[in-house]
Amino acid sequence: MFRKDVDLFTFILSSILIFSSSGFLNLPLNAQTETNNISAEDYDKIKNCSKDLRKKPTPVEYLTYFNCGHVSRDESGRTVRQFTLIVEENQKIPISYEGHFFDAWTFNGTVPGPTIRVTEGDLVGIRVINSNENEHPHSLHMHSVHFAKNDGVSMGGYPGGAISPGRSFTYEFIAQPYGVYPYHCHVDPIADHINRGLYGMMIIDPREPRPQMTEMAMLLNGYDLNYDQEGPTHLPPVAQFAGSQPDDIDANNTGSTEEMETNETATVANNTEGTDSNQTSTMANMTHLSAPSTSKDDGEEEAEGEERDNEIYTVNGKAFEYMMHPIVLQTGKPYRAYVVNMLEFDLVNSFHIHGAMYDYIAAGTKEKSDYKTDIVTFSQGDRGIMEFTYDYPGTYMFHAHQAEFTDLGWMGLFDVRGNPVNLPSFN
Repeated sequence: MFRKDVDLFTFILSSILIFSSSGFLNLPLNAQTETNNISAEDYDKIKNCSKDLRKKPTPVEYLTYFNCGHVSRDESGRTVRQFTLIVEENQKIPISYEGHFFDAWTFNGTVPGPTIRVTEGDLVGIRVINSNENEHPHSLHMHSVHFAKNDGVSMGGYPGGAISPGRSFTYEFIAQPYGVYPYHCHVDPIADHINRGLYGMMIIDPREPRPQMTEMAMLLNGYDLNYDQEGPTHLPPVAQFAGSQPDDIDANNTGSTEEMETNETATVANNTEGTDSNQTSTMANMTHLSAPSTSKDDGEEEAEGEERDNEIYTVNGKAFEYMMHPIVLQTGKPYRAYVVNMLEFDLVNSFHIHGAMYDYIAAGTKEKSDYKTDIVTFSQGDRGIMEFTYDYPGTYMFHAHQAEFTDLGWMGLFDVRGNPVNLPSFN
Protein backbone atom coordinates (compact mmCIF):
# COMPACT_ATOMS: atom_id res chain seq x y z
CA MET A 1 0.00 0.00 0.00
CA PHE A 2 2.81 2.36 0.94
CA ARG A 3 4.62 1.56 -2.33
CA LYS A 4 1.51 2.30 -4.36
CA ASP A 5 1.18 5.67 -2.63
CA VAL A 6 4.83 6.47 -3.38
CA ASP A 7 4.39 5.50 -7.04
CA LEU A 8 1.29 7.71 -7.31
CA PHE A 9 3.08 10.64 -5.69
CA THR A 10 6.06 10.16 -8.04
CA PHE A 11 3.76 10.14 -11.07
CA ILE A 12 2.00 13.34 -9.99
CA LEU A 13 5.29 15.10 -9.24
CA SER A 14 6.73 14.09 -12.61
CA SER A 15 3.64 15.38 -14.40
CA ILE A 16 3.91 18.71 -12.60
CA LEU A 17 7.57 19.05 -13.57
CA ILE A 18 6.82 18.23 -17.20
CA PHE A 19 4.04 20.81 -17.45
CA SER A 20 6.15 23.37 -15.57
CA SER A 21 9.12 22.95 -17.90
CA SER A 22 6.85 23.37 -20.91
CA GLY A 23 5.73 26.76 -19.61
CA PHE A 24 2.17 25.67 -18.80
CA LEU A 25 2.38 26.92 -15.22
CA ASN A 26 4.21 30.09 -16.19
CA LEU A 27 1.24 31.72 -17.89
CA PRO A 28 0.43 35.05 -16.22
CA LEU A 29 -2.71 35.48 -14.16
CA ASN A 30 -5.84 35.80 -16.33
CA ALA A 31 -3.79 35.04 -19.44
CA GLN A 32 -5.67 34.07 -22.58
CA THR A 33 -3.79 32.33 -25.36
CA GLU A 34 -4.33 33.57 -28.89
CA THR A 35 -6.56 31.18 -30.77
CA ASN A 36 -7.49 33.16 -33.86
CA ASN A 37 -6.25 31.97 -37.24
CA ILE A 38 -5.22 35.42 -38.46
CA SER A 39 -2.17 37.52 -37.60
CA ALA A 40 -2.53 40.82 -35.79
CA GLU A 41 -1.11 42.61 -38.83
CA ASP A 42 -3.64 41.09 -41.22
CA TYR A 43 -6.48 41.64 -38.74
CA ASP A 44 -5.52 45.32 -38.43
CA LYS A 45 -5.80 45.66 -42.21
CA ILE A 46 -9.31 44.25 -42.09
CA LYS A 47 -10.11 46.75 -39.32
CA ASN A 48 -8.88 49.63 -41.50
CA CYS A 49 -6.46 50.71 -38.76
CA SER A 50 -4.88 54.11 -39.37
CA LYS A 51 -1.11 54.37 -39.77
CA ASP A 52 -1.19 58.03 -38.70
CA LEU A 53 -1.62 57.92 -34.92
CA ARG A 54 -1.10 61.69 -34.62
CA LYS A 55 -4.02 62.53 -36.86
CA LYS A 56 -6.72 64.89 -35.64
CA PRO A 57 -9.63 63.61 -37.73
CA THR A 58 -12.40 65.90 -38.87
CA PRO A 59 -15.95 64.70 -38.12
CA VAL A 60 -16.11 63.24 -41.64
CA GLU A 61 -12.78 61.48 -41.18
CA TYR A 62 -13.78 60.36 -37.69
CA LEU A 63 -16.29 57.95 -39.21
CA THR A 64 -13.50 55.65 -40.41
CA TYR A 65 -10.54 56.70 -38.24
CA PHE A 66 -9.54 53.72 -36.10
CA ASN A 67 -6.47 54.08 -33.87
CA CYS A 68 -5.08 50.59 -33.17
CA GLY A 69 -2.01 51.82 -31.29
CA HIS A 70 1.67 50.92 -31.46
CA VAL A 71 1.79 47.16 -31.88
CA SER A 72 4.49 44.86 -30.51
CA ARG A 73 4.84 41.38 -28.99
CA ASP A 74 5.76 40.34 -25.48
CA GLU A 75 8.04 37.40 -24.65
CA SER A 76 5.18 34.92 -24.94
CA GLY A 77 4.22 36.23 -28.38
CA ARG A 78 1.08 37.98 -27.19
CA THR A 79 0.06 41.18 -28.98
CA VAL A 80 0.78 44.36 -27.01
CA ARG A 81 -0.89 47.65 -27.97
CA GLN A 82 0.21 51.01 -26.58
CA PHE A 83 -1.66 54.29 -26.88
CA THR A 84 -1.11 57.87 -25.76
CA LEU A 85 -3.92 60.28 -24.91
CA ILE A 86 -2.92 63.89 -24.22
CA VAL A 87 -5.43 65.98 -22.29
CA GLU A 88 -5.59 69.64 -23.27
CA GLU A 89 -8.01 72.16 -21.84
CA ASN A 90 -9.41 75.33 -23.43
CA GLN A 91 -9.27 74.15 -27.03
CA LYS A 92 -11.45 76.11 -29.46
CA ILE A 93 -13.36 73.44 -31.39
CA PRO A 94 -15.80 74.34 -34.22
CA ILE A 95 -19.08 72.57 -33.51
CA SER A 96 -21.49 73.99 -36.10
CA TYR A 97 -21.70 75.68 -39.48
CA GLU A 98 -23.10 78.81 -37.82
CA GLY A 99 -19.89 79.99 -36.16
CA HIS A 100 -20.20 78.17 -32.83
CA PHE A 101 -16.90 77.31 -31.14
CA PHE A 102 -16.72 75.26 -27.96
CA ASP A 103 -14.16 75.80 -25.21
CA ALA A 104 -13.39 72.11 -25.10
CA TRP A 105 -11.22 69.75 -23.10
CA THR A 106 -9.83 67.17 -25.49
CA PHE A 107 -8.09 63.83 -25.77
CA ASN A 108 -5.52 64.31 -28.57
CA GLY A 109 -7.09 67.53 -29.77
CA THR A 110 -10.53 66.38 -30.88
CA VAL A 111 -14.08 65.94 -29.58
CA PRO A 112 -14.72 63.04 -29.38
CA GLY A 113 -11.33 61.51 -28.65
CA PRO A 114 -9.87 58.90 -31.02
CA THR A 115 -11.62 55.59 -31.55
CA ILE A 116 -9.34 53.07 -29.84
CA ARG A 117 -9.42 49.61 -31.37
CA VAL A 118 -7.91 46.41 -29.94
CA THR A 119 -8.55 42.65 -30.08
CA GLU A 120 -9.79 40.49 -27.24
CA GLY A 121 -6.82 39.10 -25.33
CA ASP A 122 -4.41 41.92 -26.28
CA LEU A 123 -2.31 43.47 -23.55
CA VAL A 124 -3.20 47.16 -23.65
CA GLY A 125 -1.44 50.19 -22.20
CA ILE A 126 -2.99 53.66 -22.48
CA ARG A 127 -0.78 56.47 -21.24
CA VAL A 128 -2.75 59.57 -20.31
CA ILE A 129 -0.74 62.80 -20.14
CA ASN A 130 -2.33 65.76 -18.39
CA SER A 131 -0.69 68.75 -20.09
CA ASN A 132 1.28 71.12 -17.92
CA GLU A 133 -0.85 74.09 -19.06
CA ASN A 134 -4.06 72.56 -17.71
CA GLU A 135 -5.74 73.70 -14.51
CA HIS A 136 -7.54 70.52 -13.46
CA PRO A 137 -6.82 66.86 -12.72
CA HIS A 138 -8.09 64.27 -15.16
CA SER A 139 -8.31 60.50 -15.52
CA LEU A 140 -9.37 57.72 -17.88
CA HIS A 141 -12.17 55.29 -17.09
CA MET A 142 -12.89 52.45 -19.52
CA HIS A 143 -16.03 50.31 -19.57
CA SER A 144 -14.63 46.77 -19.65
CA VAL A 145 -12.96 44.22 -17.36
CA HIS A 146 -9.78 45.34 -15.55
CA PHE A 147 -8.11 45.67 -12.14
CA ALA A 148 -9.33 48.40 -9.79
CA LYS A 149 -5.99 50.21 -9.93
CA ASN A 150 -6.63 50.84 -13.65
CA ASP A 151 -10.25 51.97 -13.26
CA GLY A 152 -9.54 55.71 -13.37
CA VAL A 153 -11.55 56.60 -10.27
CA SER A 154 -10.37 58.08 -7.00
CA MET A 155 -12.50 56.15 -4.53
CA GLY A 156 -9.84 53.53 -3.83
CA GLY A 157 -7.02 56.04 -3.57
CA TYR A 158 -5.43 54.89 -6.82
CA PRO A 159 -2.98 57.28 -8.51
CA GLY A 160 -4.72 56.96 -11.87
CA GLY A 161 -7.89 58.39 -10.34
CA ALA A 162 -6.64 61.99 -10.53
CA ILE A 163 -3.68 62.88 -12.73
CA SER A 164 -2.36 66.33 -11.89
CA PRO A 165 -1.30 68.76 -14.65
CA GLY A 166 2.21 68.01 -15.89
CA ARG A 167 1.96 64.34 -14.93
CA SER A 168 0.89 61.09 -16.57
CA PHE A 169 -0.40 57.64 -15.73
CA THR A 170 -0.49 54.43 -17.79
CA TYR A 171 -3.62 52.31 -17.54
CA GLU A 172 -2.91 48.65 -18.27
CA PHE A 173 -5.33 45.79 -18.86
CA ILE A 174 -6.11 42.68 -20.88
CA ALA A 175 -8.76 43.55 -23.48
CA GLN A 176 -11.87 41.60 -22.52
CA PRO A 177 -14.61 40.82 -23.35
CA TYR A 178 -15.17 41.84 -26.95
CA GLY A 179 -17.71 44.58 -27.48
CA VAL A 180 -18.16 48.35 -27.88
CA TYR A 181 -17.29 50.59 -24.93
CA PRO A 182 -17.13 54.26 -24.04
CA TYR A 183 -14.10 55.73 -22.30
CA HIS A 184 -14.10 59.04 -20.44
CA CYS A 185 -12.61 61.14 -17.68
CA HIS A 186 -14.00 60.17 -14.27
CA VAL A 187 -12.96 63.18 -12.16
CA ASP A 188 -15.83 64.97 -10.40
CA PRO A 189 -17.99 66.61 -11.52
CA ILE A 190 -17.99 63.80 -14.09
CA ALA A 191 -20.82 65.17 -16.22
CA ASP A 192 -18.88 68.39 -16.71
CA HIS A 193 -15.65 66.65 -17.72
CA ILE A 194 -17.59 64.52 -20.20
CA ASN A 195 -19.67 67.37 -21.59
CA ARG A 196 -16.51 69.41 -22.14
CA GLY A 197 -15.17 66.69 -24.42
CA LEU A 198 -13.16 64.08 -22.49
CA TYR A 199 -14.67 60.90 -23.91
CA GLY A 200 -14.38 58.52 -26.82
CA MET A 201 -15.09 55.01 -28.08
CA MET A 202 -13.12 51.80 -27.55
CA ILE A 203 -13.82 48.75 -29.71
CA ILE A 204 -12.63 45.35 -28.51
CA ASP A 205 -12.90 43.07 -31.52
CA PRO A 206 -13.51 39.32 -31.17
CA ARG A 207 -10.56 37.01 -31.83
CA GLU A 208 -12.15 35.81 -35.04
CA PRO A 209 -13.16 38.69 -37.33
CA ARG A 210 -16.81 39.51 -37.75
CA PRO A 211 -18.16 39.19 -41.34
CA GLN A 212 -16.42 41.86 -43.38
CA MET A 213 -18.37 45.06 -43.99
CA THR A 214 -17.58 48.73 -44.47
CA GLU A 215 -17.42 50.06 -40.90
CA MET A 216 -17.91 53.44 -39.28
CA ALA A 217 -17.91 54.90 -35.78
CA MET A 218 -20.68 57.19 -34.60
CA LEU A 219 -20.51 58.85 -31.19
CA LEU A 220 -23.54 60.82 -30.02
CA ASN A 221 -23.01 63.91 -27.88
CA GLY A 222 -24.22 67.38 -26.98
CA TYR A 223 -22.84 70.76 -25.90
CA ASP A 224 -23.88 72.92 -22.99
CA LEU A 225 -22.81 76.35 -24.21
CA ASN A 226 -24.16 78.90 -21.74
CA TYR A 227 -24.33 77.26 -18.29
CA ASP A 228 -27.51 79.25 -17.52
CA GLN A 229 -30.06 77.88 -15.04
CA GLU A 230 -27.89 74.91 -14.34
CA GLY A 231 -26.04 72.94 -11.70
CA PRO A 232 -22.49 73.29 -10.35
CA THR A 233 -19.87 74.19 -12.92
CA HIS A 234 -16.99 75.38 -10.77
CA LEU A 235 -14.15 72.89 -10.42
CA PRO A 236 -11.76 72.65 -7.45
CA PRO A 237 -8.30 74.19 -7.91
CA VAL A 238 -5.46 71.99 -9.10
CA ALA A 239 -3.58 72.52 -5.83
CA GLN A 240 -6.04 70.15 -4.25
CA PHE A 241 -4.58 67.35 -6.33
CA ALA A 242 -0.83 67.91 -5.94
CA GLY A 243 1.10 64.76 -5.19
CA SER A 244 3.45 62.20 -6.67
CA GLN A 245 2.32 59.57 -9.13
CA PRO A 246 4.21 56.48 -10.20
CA ASP A 247 4.22 57.36 -13.90
CA ASP A 248 5.21 61.03 -13.65
CA ILE A 249 6.55 62.99 -16.58
CA ASP A 250 8.55 66.17 -16.58
CA ALA A 251 6.19 69.11 -16.07
CA ASN A 252 7.95 70.86 -18.92
CA ASN A 253 7.56 67.94 -21.32
CA THR A 254 5.77 69.29 -24.38
CA GLY A 255 6.82 66.65 -26.91
CA SER A 256 4.53 65.52 -29.71
CA THR A 257 2.17 62.60 -29.41
CA GLU A 258 4.40 60.56 -31.71
CA GLU A 259 7.50 61.26 -29.61
CA MET A 260 5.70 60.31 -26.41
CA GLU A 261 4.33 57.13 -27.95
CA THR A 262 7.69 56.16 -29.42
CA ASN A 263 9.41 56.57 -26.07
CA GLU A 264 6.93 54.38 -24.25
CA THR A 265 8.19 51.09 -22.86
CA ALA A 266 6.32 47.81 -22.90
CA THR A 267 5.06 47.78 -19.34
CA VAL A 268 1.71 46.24 -20.13
CA ALA A 269 2.72 42.74 -19.06
CA ASN A 270 2.71 43.93 -15.43
CA ASN A 271 -1.06 44.15 -15.72
CA THR A 272 -1.30 40.40 -15.26
CA GLU A 273 -0.21 40.64 -11.64
CA GLY A 274 -2.72 41.16 -8.89
CA THR A 275 -0.53 43.77 -7.18
CA ASP A 276 1.88 46.43 -8.38
CA SER A 277 5.24 46.64 -6.67
CA ASN A 278 5.48 50.32 -7.65
CA GLN A 279 2.10 51.16 -6.16
CA THR A 280 2.37 53.15 -2.94
CA SER A 281 -0.07 54.76 -0.58
CA THR A 282 -2.01 57.32 -2.59
CA MET A 283 -4.40 58.80 -0.07
CA ALA A 284 -2.86 62.20 -0.74
CA ASN A 285 -3.98 61.91 -4.35
CA MET A 286 -7.61 61.10 -3.63
CA THR A 287 -10.16 63.46 -5.14
CA HIS A 288 -12.56 64.98 -2.62
CA LEU A 289 -15.07 66.56 -4.97
CA SER A 290 -18.39 65.59 -3.49
CA ALA A 291 -19.32 69.19 -2.76
CA PRO A 292 -17.98 71.51 -5.47
CA SER A 293 -18.93 75.15 -5.47
CA THR A 294 -22.43 75.82 -6.74
CA SER A 295 -22.05 79.56 -7.26
CA LYS A 296 -21.99 81.16 -10.69
CA ASP A 297 -19.26 83.45 -11.95
CA ASP A 298 -21.46 86.50 -11.35
CA GLY A 299 -22.04 85.51 -7.75
CA GLU A 300 -25.71 84.71 -8.17
CA GLU A 301 -26.94 81.57 -6.44
CA GLU A 302 -28.27 78.65 -8.43
CA ALA A 303 -32.00 78.11 -8.15
CA GLU A 304 -32.62 74.85 -6.37
CA GLY A 305 -33.72 72.03 -8.66
CA GLU A 306 -32.55 73.66 -11.90
CA GLU A 307 -30.85 71.41 -14.40
CA ARG A 308 -28.22 71.77 -17.06
CA ASP A 309 -29.18 71.70 -20.69
CA ASN A 310 -27.60 71.34 -24.13
CA GLU A 311 -27.93 73.84 -26.93
CA ILE A 312 -26.34 71.74 -29.71
CA TYR A 313 -26.56 68.01 -30.43
CA THR A 314 -24.26 66.14 -32.79
CA VAL A 315 -22.86 62.92 -34.15
CA ASN A 316 -19.06 62.89 -34.00
CA GLY A 317 -18.77 66.41 -32.72
CA LYS A 318 -20.24 68.86 -35.24
CA ALA A 319 -23.88 69.80 -35.79
CA PHE A 320 -25.41 68.79 -39.14
CA GLU A 321 -22.01 67.52 -40.34
CA TYR A 322 -23.49 64.62 -42.26
CA MET A 323 -26.23 66.77 -43.71
CA MET A 324 -23.59 69.09 -45.15
CA HIS A 325 -21.46 66.08 -46.12
CA PRO A 326 -23.83 63.13 -46.69
CA ILE A 327 -22.39 59.67 -46.13
CA VAL A 328 -22.15 57.88 -49.49
CA LEU A 329 -23.39 54.28 -49.48
CA GLN A 330 -23.98 51.69 -52.21
CA THR A 331 -27.13 49.66 -52.70
CA GLY A 332 -26.84 46.02 -51.74
CA LYS A 333 -23.65 46.56 -49.76
CA PRO A 334 -23.58 45.73 -46.03
CA TYR A 335 -22.48 48.37 -43.49
CA ARG A 336 -21.63 48.22 -39.81
CA ALA A 337 -21.88 51.22 -37.46
CA TYR A 338 -20.43 51.21 -33.96
CA VAL A 339 -22.59 53.61 -31.94
CA VAL A 340 -21.95 55.04 -28.46
CA ASN A 341 -24.16 57.56 -26.65
CA MET A 342 -22.20 60.02 -24.48
CA LEU A 343 -24.91 62.66 -24.24
CA GLU A 344 -25.04 64.35 -20.83
CA PHE A 345 -27.94 66.32 -19.29
CA ASP A 346 -30.58 64.38 -21.27
CA LEU A 347 -31.77 61.04 -19.97
CA VAL A 348 -32.13 59.33 -23.34
CA ASN A 349 -30.97 59.60 -26.92
CA SER A 350 -32.02 57.61 -29.97
CA PHE A 351 -30.92 56.61 -33.48
CA HIS A 352 -33.43 56.24 -36.29
CA ILE A 353 -32.71 55.54 -39.95
CA HIS A 354 -35.12 56.05 -42.86
CA GLY A 355 -35.75 53.63 -45.69
CA ALA A 356 -34.11 50.57 -44.15
CA MET A 357 -33.88 48.39 -41.05
CA TYR A 358 -30.79 47.38 -39.14
CA ASP A 359 -29.74 44.36 -37.13
CA TYR A 360 -28.87 45.60 -33.66
CA ILE A 361 -26.29 43.98 -31.37
CA ALA A 362 -26.61 45.48 -27.89
CA ALA A 363 -23.20 46.47 -26.45
CA GLY A 364 -21.56 44.57 -29.32
CA THR A 365 -20.95 41.61 -27.00
CA LYS A 366 -22.44 38.99 -29.29
CA GLU A 367 -21.84 37.84 -32.84
CA LYS A 368 -25.51 37.70 -33.80
CA SER A 369 -28.22 40.34 -33.78
CA ASP A 370 -30.53 40.82 -30.82
CA TYR A 371 -33.31 42.12 -33.06
CA LYS A 372 -34.07 44.04 -36.26
CA THR A 373 -35.38 47.60 -36.01
CA ASP A 374 -35.16 51.09 -37.48
CA ILE A 375 -34.83 52.89 -34.14
CA VAL A 376 -33.00 52.18 -30.89
CA THR A 377 -33.11 54.16 -27.64
CA PHE A 378 -29.93 54.77 -25.65
CA SER A 379 -29.45 55.65 -22.02
CA GLN A 380 -26.31 57.57 -21.03
CA GLY A 381 -23.22 55.51 -21.83
CA ASP A 382 -25.25 52.93 -23.77
CA ARG A 383 -23.89 51.51 -27.03
CA GLY A 384 -24.24 48.84 -29.70
CA ILE A 385 -23.61 47.76 -33.28
CA MET A 386 -25.94 48.44 -36.21
CA GLU A 387 -25.62 46.33 -39.38
CA PHE A 388 -27.69 47.35 -42.39
CA THR A 389 -28.06 47.35 -46.17
CA TYR A 390 -30.00 49.72 -48.44
CA ASP A 391 -31.95 48.15 -51.30
CA TYR A 392 -32.99 51.35 -53.07
CA PRO A 393 -30.97 54.40 -54.13
CA GLY A 394 -31.81 57.87 -52.89
CA THR A 395 -31.19 60.31 -50.06
CA TYR A 396 -32.28 59.09 -46.63
CA MET A 397 -32.30 60.81 -43.23
CA PHE A 398 -30.84 59.38 -40.06
CA HIS A 399 -31.43 61.27 -36.84
CA ALA A 400 -32.54 61.26 -33.23
CA HIS A 401 -36.25 60.65 -32.85
CA GLN A 402 -36.44 63.55 -30.41
CA ALA A 403 -37.40 66.50 -32.62
CA GLU A 404 -35.45 68.93 -30.40
CA PHE A 405 -32.21 67.00 -30.90
CA THR A 406 -32.79 66.82 -34.66
CA ASP A 407 -33.53 70.55 -34.94
CA LEU A 408 -30.40 71.41 -32.93
CA GLY A 409 -27.92 69.41 -34.99
CA TRP A 410 -28.38 65.64 -34.56
CA MET A 411 -29.37 64.83 -38.13
CA GLY A 412 -27.55 63.50 -41.17
CA LEU A 413 -28.09 61.99 -44.60
CA PHE A 414 -27.18 58.75 -46.34
CA ASP A 415 -26.56 59.30 -50.06
CA VAL A 416 -27.35 55.83 -51.39
CA ARG A 417 -26.19 55.17 -54.94
CA GLY A 418 -26.51 52.25 -57.36
CA ASN A 419 -29.24 50.14 -58.86
CA PRO A 420 -32.20 48.88 -56.88
CA VAL A 421 -31.95 45.37 -55.47
CA ASN A 422 -34.74 43.04 -54.44
CA LEU A 423 -37.17 45.23 -56.34
CA PRO A 424 -40.74 44.22 -55.42
CA SER A 425 -43.35 43.56 -58.04
CA PHE A 426 -46.60 45.53 -57.80
CA ASN A 427 -48.43 43.49 -60.47
